[in-house]
Amino acid sequence: MSVDHATTGRDFLDPVFKEVMAFNFAQLSLPVETQVEISRLPRTMDALVVLEQETERLKVHKQTIFSYFRVHNQIEFKGKEDPLTQAEYHLIRGRSYLYLGEKNISSSLMTVTIISARQPRKLLYHSNLDVKWESESAGHYRSTDLFPVNLFVCNELELVPKNYPLLLFATSKEKFRQFVERIVGEDDITYIYYASRIEPALTKEILDMAGKQNLYEKQLQQIVDVMGTDLLKKMTPQERMEGLTVSQRVQGLTVSQRVQGLTVDERLAGLSQDDLQNMKMALLQLLEPSNGTHQE
Repeated sequence: MSVDHATTGRDFLDPVFKEVMAFNFAQLSLPVETQVEISRLPRTMDALVVLEQETERLKVHKQTIFSYFRVHNQIEFKGKEDPLTQAEYHLIRGRSYLYLGEKNISSSLMTVTIISARQPRKLLYHSNLDVKWESESAGHYRSTDLFPVNLFVCNELELVPKNYPLLLFATSKEKFRQFVERIVGEDDITYIYYASRIEPALTKEILDMAGKQNLYEKQLQQIVDVMGTDLLKKMTPQERMEGLTVSQRVQGLTVSQRVQGLTVDERLAGLSQDDLQNMKMALLQLLEPSNGTHQE
């Protein structure tokens, strides 16, 4: 069976990305919508942030990487197995224009942001699109058309707190390791939790090296609290039983449930001759007629 790695990677990272976006804007007491349907077409934005008040926009400008946000702000995510191609760029812009038409608003009130885990070289340097890009800062590119697109490349961003929400999705092993080492050094519980979900082995390794295994245990418990039921569904029966004692395995089972599936010999195994004789006598008594007489 063939596996669509792009779909698999997107299915794995997309929920985490949307959760991170929701968490960060919640820190500012601002709402964010995810998986926003546009028109009646089967097209959705990954996230949409609507900032009606000037005070809201100023808060975002000062405290996040999105220093250019306007009233309506579209955010799209392209992970390591879901590259930003020319075709994907057109689809994103299409969703932007559908939104403008549906809301009947000016493009001057809207921004479009694409978060790309790795640099889309063909789009930036070898594209035949009628659009050019300028570098704003490390990892931040901006198109030069009248309705510009802001592109952030996670692998190229600086290790500063404003970039933490996007550094989580860096595909560069070196960049991601530097990021995790930074948040572990800062005891940043929130981002250690998200890093544990994306790269659990690497995060545990760095926590162990820093002598902060207790932080890993806390993150593991938090993951279990949030995703425990879903994790169990992915485990085999053997994996679920691993490490349990016999008493723990049969806890809560009735006697009949405990012996279900055993043969007669297996059920009688371990009984002494006296136990077997007593069982035989009890069985004979049960088989005798209730009136206590024997028929000749």
